[in-house]
Amino acid sequence: MNQMTRRAFLKNSINSTFALAFLNPFNQLLAYSNNDNNLPSWIELVDYARWCPSVHNLQPHKLKIISETEAELYYDPKRLLPIGDSNSTFVTVAMGIFVENLSIAAAQYGLKVRASEMFNPISTNATEITLFARLFMTQTDKQEVLNRNLILKRKTSRANYDGRPLNQEVLKQLTEQTEKFEHDFFSSTDKELVETLVKLNQQTLFEDLESKSNRDELNKLFRYNKKDAETKKDGLWSKCMGFSGLLMKSVFVHYDRWGKGTRKKLLAEHYRSSFSGTSTICWIGGAFDTTHDWYQAGRMLARNWLLITKEGAFIQPFGSLITNKEAYKKINETFKQSTNDKKIWMIFRAGYSEIPASSYRLSTEEIIIK
Repeated sequence: MNQMTRRAFLKNSINSTFALAFLNPFNQLLAYSNNDNNLPSWIELVDYARWCPSVHNLQPHKLKIISETEAELYYDPKRLLPIGDSNSTFVTVAMGIFVENLSIAAAQYGLKVRASEMFNPISTNATEITLFARLFMTQTDKQEVLNRNLILKRKTSRANYDGRPLNQEVLKQLTEQTEKFEHDFFSSTDKELVETLVKLNQQTLFEDLESKSNRDELNKLFRYNKKDAETKKDGLWSKCMGFSGLLMKSVFVHYDRWGKGTRKKLLAEHYRSSFSGTSTICWIGGAFDTTHDWYQAGRMLARNWLLITKEGAFIQPFGSLITNKEAYKKINETFKQSTNDKKIWMIFRAGYSEIPASSYRLSTEEIIIK
């Protein structure tokens, strides 16, 4: 078991309001909301953090309330990717994102949320909901620059961007924020490099689709119509992906019809056209070898994503360029590298587009372990 330094419990009570908690429908947890210290409830914080991004919108996080200042963070093995993320690298990143969003939601009360203990790495071999970390709400003197309402506004945009490069001041903020986590932030508006990235991402899509095991895993996660998206409240809704549900289903169920010839060319061009207007690409390098590295990377990515949201901009991560071995090799040959053995672990395009559709999320009740 790997342990992080245990932080002290909250010593002084603070005055705050927590109206969201009173609206929560399941009474057995209201005891944690109506406490003498007038702290924000974990329920209130999850009401915000549940809107955070996770790999393929899996939402692996589960929370068990221990007291008004302590909770346990679990993962659901049914919400992992044994094929696409066999080491649970990016699921662990998602756990860091979730905790950082809890912390940002608590900030208006002068509090932060941090993991004091981190347990065994997330395993795709797990058969039941498994403890990942212990969380504590503690006081902080640090002023939070990110308003928690940004969590509700944040979205992934796979639509066409309008061609404007990301604001330079935001790029400066992203660089500074990334450095606080001892990672390196890079960006480029070079047209040739942008074109190289878009083309490589297009090629990688078809390489990944060649694998039946990959297709089968993703097919289970795609929500091809609104009814499925509303009912399951997870996965990749075709509306958010910018593709017709019927087309997506045909590609994944009948790939033999789309993997060659004219149809393959048409599909490739259709996919490529969705990147129209892209003028800024960004990538991040840093320590990315251990559970703790991945978790910390998630915390940092959560903050960077909200800084971009604050600007009124959007991003689209290119996860397959990291997970596909051949694509990752080309990325390392083409893109500027960090020093000191840091690894490129995140690539995304950033820019301005129309407000995209929102993916559905599990409810707070479904995330909290009763």
